[in-house]
Amino acid sequence: MAKARDIMIWYKDWIFYVSTVAVVVCDQVTKSIIEEIVPLYGTYSELWIFSIVHGRNTGSAFGLFAGFTNFLIIASLLGLGLILYFFMKQATNNMFMRISVGLVVGGAFGNLIDRVKDGFVVDFISVGWWPAFNVADSAISVGMTVILAFMIFAKKEKNDAG
Repeated sequence: MAKARDIMIWYKDWIFYVSTVAVVVCDQVTKSIIEEIVPLYGTYSELWIFSIVHGRNTGSAFGLFAGFTNFLIIASLLGLGLILYFFMKQATNNMFMRISVGLVVGGAFGNLIDRVKDGFVVDFISVGWWPAFNVADSAISVGMTVILAFMIFAKKEKNDAG
């Protein structure tokens, strides 16, 4: 019979896996829909400062390292390795931290799939003057923001306690 501790560990890992898979699936499905509906470099819908567009990015965030696909693939794999190492070393009971790591890993995998498969990522969310982005980019940004906030506040609490 499974011990309560084993069930709790499974639960913690389960929330990480679900958030990771959810991001990858949402990212890949939305990119596929955009490629079917919106002509390349076209705009589908504009609402105030928000637009649905169809762009391709051979670089990383903000188009940095454009055309260096192999470098970005290797950097993504190294980044994934570091995040997973961090996750295993800093295993925490905090559900939001586990979900946040899942968001980052899912986002990295989503963009990595595109880079390996196509040599570029599809960006389709355009907000004002900000460069277009996708679900994977959003997941990485949200996940990293929560992780950094968690690390800052955990350090502050530790300093306040000691």
